[in-house]
Parts: sequence; C-alpha cells; structure tokens
Amino acid sequence: MSFDDLVRHAGDRLARPGSRRRFLGAVGVGTAAVASGGLIACGDDSDGKTARRRRRIPFQEENFRSVAAADVPDGAVGQDAVAVCYTPYVVVATEASTKREGRTGVAVRKGPHPDAEIVLTNAGDEVYVHEGAHFARQSDREAPNCASPPMREAVDGWIWGYPGNDVRSKKSGWIPLEVDGKVYSREDLKWQDQAKNDGFLCGPARKDFDCRDAVASQRACGHDDCGGPPLDDIRCRATPLRRRVRKPVSRMASNFEDYYLRLSFNSTAFGWLESGDVVDELCRRSAPSYAVCCVEWSFVEIVRSDALPKGTRGWMLETGLDRKGRKPLSRTGPPGNYRRG
Repeated sequence: MSFDDLVRHAGDRLARPGSRRRFLGAVGVGTAAVASGGLIACGDDSDGKTARRRRRIPFQEENFRSVAAADVPDGAVGQDAVAVCYTPYVVVATEASTKREGRTGVAVRKGPHPDAEIVLTNAGDEVYVHEGAHFARQSDREAPNCASPPMREAVDGWIWGYPGNDVRSKKSGWIPLEVDGKVYSREDLKWQDQAKNDGFLCGPARKDFDCRDAVASQRACGHDDCGGPPLDDIRCRATPLRRRVRKPVSRMASNFEDYYLRLSFNSTAFGWLESGDVVDELCRRSAPSYAVCCVEWSFVEIVRSDALPKGTRGWMLETGLDRKGRKPLSRTGPPGNYRRG
C-alpha cells in the first residue's frame, strides 16, 4: 500500500468519530485501529502478524477492478449519502399467529410477510412488539441539507424499523402496518423514547435521528453530520457475478450481520437476506465490520428473494454469500449487547 493510500484510509478512519456508524464498530476504514492507538491500514502487510489478525477473512479479486466514478452502478453510495431517521408507531392489534403463542401484538420478522422467520435477539429469543408498545419506522435513505427524509414506503402493508425502548430488543425487522384491511400499527407522534436522548428515537444503537425534529434530535442523539466516508476504492465487474446467499449452520447464525442488507458499506441496515436468496454481485469495497478490519463488502442486486423485491440493490458482507470453505464472521450484533429478552 502506498503512502497516499495510507493517508486516504486514515482520513476515512478519523473523518467523523461521532457518527452513528460507531455502533458498527467503525466510521470508515480502520477507525477501530486508530481508536485503540494504532494506525493500521486495511491490507497493510508491513506487520504480518497484525495483518493476519486484522484481515480475518481472505478474499480473491475474481475480476473486480477499480472503476471511475462515472461507471459506478446506480444505487451504490458511500456512507456520506446515508442519513436515515425514524418515526414512532404504536402497535394496536394482535396477529393470529402471535395470539396462538399466548402473546399480544406482532412479531418482528425478516421479510414483509406473515410466514417470514422471526428475528432473534442476541440471546436467541424471538422478538415481539406487544400491543401498546412502540416501533420506530425507518425513513428513506437521505434528504438534502441534513433534513428529515421522507417516509420509506410500506411493502405489501409491512414497515421496516426497530422496537422502541418499551420492548426488550433493538433488533431491526418488519412488522405489519395494515394487512387485508386490518390495522396493526399506527403513527404515534407524541410518544417519547429514552429520556437520556430527550425523548427522541435515535436508531438501534442511538446514533441516527428522529424524523419529527431533525435539528434537535441529531444533537440529542449524537448524530454529528449526515455522512461518513465517500464511495471510493470501489471495484466492480463488467459482468455481474450470480451468487446464492449461504446456508447458516443454525437459526441463530442466520441472525449474524452477514445476512443484513445495508444502504452502504458498514452502514444502516434496511433488510434481511435469507438462505437460498439469489443475488447478482456487482461491486466490492474493503471496509470494517464491527471493528474487524478489513473485510469485503459486496454491492448486490436481488434476483430472487422472499424478503426483498427483485431489483433491490444494497451492500452486504461478502461472507454472507455461498463459497466453499468460507465461514461467516460469527457475530450477532454490535458492541454493547442488546437487552436480554
């Protein structure tokens, strides 16, 4: 790695130390290494032991090549083009399947349909939002001038977000909004989340912001800007690589970060991928994942999935894609464990 490359990567690490991507373990390439006192470039082989420790998962180029900005595929964006906010919704009805479990409310699922797998907590428990409890509905990806983006559209009557502080989990997923004429959740603009954030919704790890008041909530949530590292160092293929989402060794493993689809590399999740889903891999970029530096992020387009519409594009860990001998990162969530339950 050249000196110029080292400087550029170091700039990524130090650019925005207070951004919401801290909950993913890093703010651009290598932040965790800098925070611990080192300046270790991703892929730097000057120290063999350090390089092996940082790059836990080897990768091959497979004809991915650097491309000019004008040739980057549509939908591939850097962290500087991601700034989501959340709006509170209250659950007002109970699903039939939830009632059979002796519960009230709705399950948080991996796909926008009632047969999708229920999301698990880090302790392995299924996530439910009971009647009267709240769910933070996610917005679109960004808005000009750090304002609140528009509401993200529902998919077949289901909305994506994460449970509020009156639920013992912060795992993201889908819940029903209105299905077959029955309303399961509705907007509750007066609801207050945790007092330490002035009542605002701040994202699963409290570094995003609240759609109701972009300016005040960003300050309360510690959201210091509307972006992180830009989309540079991206490598793409002339012809996409058709790949399948890997089969997890257990249901718990299917909740690892390898199965999230994100708005940018090492950024905010907006969907789950499931075993057997088929994607076209268009591009890659090296970046951290939960402080592991460096791993490969894949920019993909959905070909076949029960959880996401065909043609959806986003970023995922390359380790979530099937490859003989390749193992997932084997982690279940960001630093600071979610509350048990």
